[in-house]
Amino acid sequence: MSHNKIKISSPATIANLGPGFDSIGAAIDVWNDFEFEFDTDSLKIVANGEGTSIIPTDSSNLVYRAFSIPFKKLGLKIPNINLKINNNIKLEGGLGSSSSAISAGLFAANYYLKDQYSKLDLIKLSQELEKHYDNISPCIMGGIKICVPNENEVLLSNVDYDNNLKIILIMPNFSINTSKSRSFLPESISSLDFVYNMSRFGLLIKNLKSPEIIESQIAFQDIFHQDKRLENQPKLRYLLKKINSIGALGAFLCGSGPTIGGITNKDPMSIFYEIADYCDKQAIICDFLITSFTNKGTFIKN
Repeated sequence: MSHNKIKISSPATIANLGPGFDSIGAAIDVWNDFEFEFDTDSLKIVANGEGTSIIPTDSSNLVYRAFSIPFKKLGLKIPNINLKINNNIKLEGGLGSSSSAISAGLFAANYYLKDQYSKLDLIKLSQELEKHYDNISPCIMGGIKICVPNENEVLLSNVDYDNNLKIILIMPNFSINTSKSRSFLPESISSLDFVYNMSRFGLLIKNLKSPEIIESQIAFQDIFHQDKRLENQPKLRYLLKKINSIGALGAFLCGSGPTIGGITNKDPMSIFYEIADYCDKQAIICDFLITSFTNKGTFIKN
């Protein structure tokens, strides 16, 4: 591999997992691919795949903006690049498309700078563009991560999980802007609601590793953000409950949505068929994908 060129893959991620608002995120086995060529005559960006009609191909591109950060921090000139993006992660779908782009840009810059930054350093640098740790941390590190901001630092704790877990993703054919979605959330909650989510978050950590269906369905429940984000989507709100009724271990809104995930450690096809039948009958236009968690984060391809 020439030092002048590099290929990078970065995964999709799911934040929150029900009750863990802004506190937990997981890398999943869905990947964007990027090709960088350094020190070119000018900036050139070509995008293929999901959402390419709205991906910028100038200096406002999120990958390029992330690529620029380490050079600015070090007071260095930003090299021109040719960038090819193969985008497989739905934009504004709740699957961490922004974190995937940011992670790739930071990895490419760090490669060019001969690895001056650790992965944790890159996570901190990402905060110029990605203000929450729950997507970017698993995107860079892989696995399921509890993310604890502490003053100017972030503490990351790895969560063990059952390797048999499968995730059925239901991806409606519309997008939800994360910032707009956050505007629907309350600025404060009652102590009862706080206890509701905190107790389930503790139960969630246990059931990701050793799932028991009754416990697990409770563990993925949330009272703070999911229903409010889906307030104008009653069919999707009902779908969260429907997934549990057909034998899943739990159901959750992926990030800010609109993608919904169902999780199981059994054959996922029976659950998938019932979900697909429900969506068809309710005229919910969507795509489906069966995937799993991955311990692999963003990486440089040989």
